[in-house]
Amino acid sequence: MPAAIMWPLLIGIWVITLIRLAVMREALAQRRINLVLLFWAVPAALRVPEVQSALAPHLTDIAVIRPLTHLCVMLAGAAILGLATALNEGADEPYWRQPAVYAITLALGVSLLMLSQKSRDAGLTIEAAGGWQCAVYFVLYSIPIVVAVCVALVICYEFLRSGPGWLELVMIVIVGVMCMFSLVDNVARPVAAFFSAAQVDNALTRWRAGSNDVLFLPEVALIAVVSMVPVVAMWMRRRELRQLEPMWSTLTAAVPQVVLPASGFEERLHRTVVEIWDATMQLQPYTSAAVDADLEDELERRGLDGDTRSAVRRSVQLLRACERKRTGGPPLEATGAGEADTPHDDLVDETRALLRLARSWRLAATIAHQTGSRATEPSEARGLRRPDTRERSAVPGPPVVSAGSAI
Repeated sequence: MPAAIMWPLLIGIWVITLIRLAVMREALAQRRINLVLLFWAVPAALRVPEVQSALAPHLTDIAVIRPLTHLCVMLAGAAILGLATALNEGADEPYWRQPAVYAITLALGVSLLMLSQKSRDAGLTIEAAGGWQCAVYFVLYSIPIVVAVCVALVICYEFLRSGPGWLELVMIVIVGVMCMFSLVDNVARPVAAFFSAAQVDNALTRWRAGSNDVLFLPEVALIAVVSMVPVVAMWMRRRELRQLEPMWSTLTAAVPQVVLPASGFEERLHRTVVEIWDATMQLQPYTSAAVDADLEDELERRGLDGDTRSAVRRSVQLLRACERKRTGGPPLEATGAGEADTPHDDLVDETRALLRLARSWRLAATIAHQTGSRATEPSEARGLRRPDTRERSAVPGPPVVSAGSAI
């Protein structure tokens, strides 16, 4: 493969692998994907001539690199099997199973070193040396990879049945096509090895001799790119949490009883959305439904209309309700209180609705102050980028019942 193509692919694989190792560490399935990429990235680097030249002075036998790369690819196959069990069983997966799979795969990989010893001593590739060792070598090498690829195809099929979006559909089709190529490649490998063992030279053995360099790096690079999808999705969710935090801080300062402990990012985002909705329900008796002429004039002066205007108006109402509650003001009469927010069908819809309010929160605080309200954000909520780092301990209070609470 030309260096102008090889180096960008290799660097991209390692950059994506390191990013995932740094940020995708919570879910078991994501950690297994990290291992798959790492076990692929190592042989991708070891196949580079410049890397082999750098390692040569430190190795007594430079030819040992090839069976080591095969061992890494086999371990990647074991990690793919672990990924399948993580997706299907989750926390119910027996703790001993995946280490046992790695141990068996490692034993098979060590046997490759012994089977290739004779050919390495002769300065030949195992295909060139032939013999029964060549056939056994590639049968053992192909077994975990073929099994892993078949498992990956089943995962792709189940994912397609779940009705993914168009972007996920395109990516899973790409992965499925790559798996089909890999399946053909790895089924052909032991067949070609039997020909090589019998010292038969034909089109299959010649194709197999060069197929690794042609297929391996592009396949790994494509799958690495696809594996970045959950990373991007996580970054987007973290951005959503940062946008919600100022609003959460203001509302929960007024009604702290809605706050419950949360551990881990996903649970924290979930709790933030639920607690904001619960807080708005608790503040509803303090929220005025009366038309504020000064507020409407200010919204008009700023040229706000449509959804933006509605979001700012609702945010101002919540800020004023927080101030009324915080300063000990009495609830409004039932006729003067506003109507409760309409419940949403799921957490995604609720998050989307809250983000519209959160993005208008700073502007709403400014307008609330300018239109004569004493509403100001508490000090812990003034920085839009300030993360929620306070201890999330449960505070006794009345039970909260809302659409968000049932999520």
